[in-house]
Amino acid sequence: MNYSKKLPDEDEHLEYKANASKLSSDIWETISAFENTDGGLLILGVEEIRKNGRTSFTPCGLKNPQAMLDIFWSTINNKVSESTITNNDISIIDLTNDLSIIEINVHPILPEKRPVFLNGNVTSTFFRKGATDLKATSDELKILIRNADDQLDTQIMDGYSADDLEMDDIQAYRKILISRPQYSNYAEYDISTFLEKIGVISKKYDGTADKGITAGGLLFFGKNNAILHKFPYFQLDFFDKTDPSKRWIKRISSIEDNLNIFSFFTNTMNYISSSLKDPFELNNQLERIDTEGSMQVALREALLNMLMHADYYSDIPLETNSFINYYEFVNPGQMKIPSSDFFTTNRSRTRNAVISKLFVQMGRAERAGHGGTKIYEAAQMNNFREPKITTNLRSTTLAIWKVDYADSFSGKTINDHERTILKHIVTNGNRLQSRKDIEESTKLTRSIVSRNLSSLLDKEILIKVGTGRTTKYTIAPSDEQLMAQMQMMPNLIRNMINRKS
Repeated sequence: MNYSKKLPDEDEHLEYKANASKLSSDIWETISAFENTDGGLLILGVEEIRKNGRTSFTPCGLKNPQAMLDIFWSTINNKVSESTITNNDISIIDLTNDLSIIEINVHPILPEKRPVFLNGNVTSTFFRKGATDLKATSDELKILIRNADDQLDTQIMDGYSADDLEMDDIQAYRKILISRPQYSNYAEYDISTFLEKIGVISKKYDGTADKGITAGGLLFFGKNNAILHKFPYFQLDFFDKTDPSKRWIKRISSIEDNLNIFSFFTNTMNYISSSLKDPFELNNQLERIDTEGSMQVALREALLNMLMHADYYSDIPLETNSFINYYEFVNPGQMKIPSSDFFTTNRSRTRNAVISKLFVQMGRAERAGHGGTKIYEAAQMNNFREPKITTNLRSTTLAIWKVDYADSFSGKTINDHERTILKHIVTNGNRLQSRKDIEESTKLTRSIVSRNLSSLLDKEILIKVGTGRTTKYTIAPSDEQLMAQMQMMPNLIRNMINRKS
C-alpha cells in the first residue's frame, strides 16, 4: 500500500481503523468477519474523511505502534475464539513525523473451524459483506456451521427409492460410463448394483446397514418433484441474455423443464457448446489451429464448479447467465478455499462428495482442483479479460469474459478514447507502453492521449512506471492475477511452441 497516494476505498477485503492512541473494540469484529468470510487486510492508523458527500481515507498515523501491538497480542486470545494471525501477518509501516501504520493480514480460517466468534459467545459472530462487518443472524450461523461440513450430500434419504429416480438419465449416464475403459465392466451389473457402485445407493453407517438413496444421488438423478420434497428451494437456471432487447433468448430451467443436476448439466453444456463461435488461427504453414477448445473447457469447468460446490440446502438458486461480454455462474455456498487461490492452486475442498464423484466418473471434470487454472488459462490463450471469482457467506460468483479488457467496459466506465488506449495496451500483451507509443499506434493527438491517460490513472485502471521521459503505462494487475500468470507461464510457452511447429 502506497500511503503517499490516494488510498483505495474499503471493500470486502480492506478495512481502515484510525486507532490513533488506542485499540478500538471494533477491530475484533473485523477480524471475526474476515476469518469467517474470505480474509482481508486490516489497517490501523488511517481515518475516514467525509466532505461534500464524498468519502476518502487518509493516514493519521499511530504514535506508539509497538505498545499497541503489545496490547493486541495480550488481548486477542481472550477476544477471538480462533485466530489465523501470526507475527508474519503484521507489519509496521513508518510514515513521517514519527507516525506509523500497522497492517494486519487476516486469512480466512478453515471452514471446519468456523464460526469465529467474540468473547466466548457464539452469537457474537461476524461476517463481511461489502465494506461492512455484520453480526450473524441465527440463520447465518446455521450457514456457517453447514459450510463446515464436507459431506452434505452423503446422507441417506429415508422414504426414497429407485422409483424416485429418472431411469432415462441413469441409462444415459451408464452409457457414458461403460464407454470409458476403466468402467466397461459396469455393463454387467443390474441396476441396483450399478447405482451402488456409482454412489447413488449406499448403506447407512449407523449399525443397521440399511440401504437407501443418497442426497447427492437424488439431486443428480432424481425426479424433480421428488427432489423438491427434500430440497424445496432446488432451482437450476441458465439464461441466454445476449440480446439486450429481450428478457432472455433461451432459458433452461429445472423448474420449467423438470430437470435434475445431470439433465441440467447436459442440456446447458450442449447449448453453450453450440452457441460458441468457432474461432481459429493459422500456423506458419497456414494450417487451421482450433482455439475454441480452451474456452469450452473453461465454461464446462465453471458449470461443474457451480454444481459440485453448491449448498443445496440454501434458499438461493443456482444460476448461469450468458451476457453479451461475459458468462456469470452463481451458486449458494461460500468457497471452501480462499478466492485468491482459485486460479493458482490444485487444492480443492468438496462440499458434495457424491455429486463430485458422479461427475468425475463420467469424465466431465478435470483432475481434482485444476478447474480454476483451466479457466484462467483459457482467458490468457484467447486474450480475454481475466476471470474473477468472489465469495461471501451466502454465495459464490464467477465471471468469465468473452472479450478483452478494453471491450469488457461496454462504455459504462470509460469513454471511446480511453477504450482505444486500453485496446492498444491489451493487443501488445500488456507490455509497458510510452505515451509516444500510444500516440503513434492510435493516431490520437498528444493532448487527447495525455488527458485520457490521466483519467485512466485516476480510475486505477492503468498504472504508471518510471518518471519523466522514461514514463510508461500498463494495466494494473491484482496480486491474484500476477500469481496466476506466473503459474500459467509454462503452459502458455508450450502452446506457443506447438502453434509454431
